[in-house]
Amino acid sequence: MNPIRFAIPKGSLEKKTRAFLERAGIDPQGYADGSRNYRPDLGVEGVETKMMRPQEIPYLLQAGFFDLGISGVDWYYESEATGNVEDLLDLGFGRVDIVLCVSSEWRDVRSASDLFARFVDSTGTRPLRIWTEYLNLTESLIRQHTDLEPALYSPYTRLSVRRSGASPIAIFHSFGATESKPPEDGEAIVDNTETGTTLRANGLKIIDKVLEGSTAHLLANRRAMRNRDKREAIARVRDMMAAAAPAPIEEELVFGHI
Repeated sequence: MNPIRFAIPKGSLEKKTRAFLERAGIDPQGYADGSRNYRPDLGVEGVETKMMRPQEIPYLLQAGFFDLGISGVDWYYESEATGNVEDLLDLGFGRVDIVLCVSSEWRDVRSASDLFARFVDSTGTRPLRIWTEYLNLTESLIRQHTDLEPALYSPYTRLSVRRSGASPIAIFHSFGATESKPPEDGEAIVDNTETGTTLRANGLKIIDKVLEGSTAHLLANRRAMRNRDKREAIARVRDMMAAAAPAPIEEELVFGHI
């Protein structure tokens, strides 16, 4: 039997994932321990592991390059992977909110509706510039409040039907340090935050929660789950992790505008 391919997060979720795996009775050799190896050994029969960025894991699962993965549920929805990726288990760690922020000096802007009204109904020449890594979640937010096609500024616009052009709203593709963009280079951001401390330190305030309570989830490719051999290995990993996951609660993930 070929082993299942399991993508585990590199970067911001790495140490928390290791701690969770240890609580689940898994001893991850070469993971979050200073090793430069990207292929740690979980010691689980029938499982081949590789480290990938959380942003990459849902769409790689969707394409079938991996069978199982751990990523934030924010990237699961951002990747629009729900059609071919099953959400197996909320692992309960790495909680963040995806938020819309503007300058704290804008006292008359208290909500997303206030923000869009201020620019969409304006005759000004400058568009509302929103910086974000969450291009799809941000576009969904815009469409909830307007009937406009936002312009997209990204090195990858040629790969999309969306083009930069005249629009009172523009999405700018951020590659990090998103909170640094306003006020000189943008009016708003959509970003993830755990405590809000960095946002406040940069003179920003939260006016909307686009996605509240995103945590790390165990995800699986739906086709892999229909394969008998792979299904057994996936179920084995899921059961090990379920023992360490928080007990299910009635409160569900809250979408502000999706």
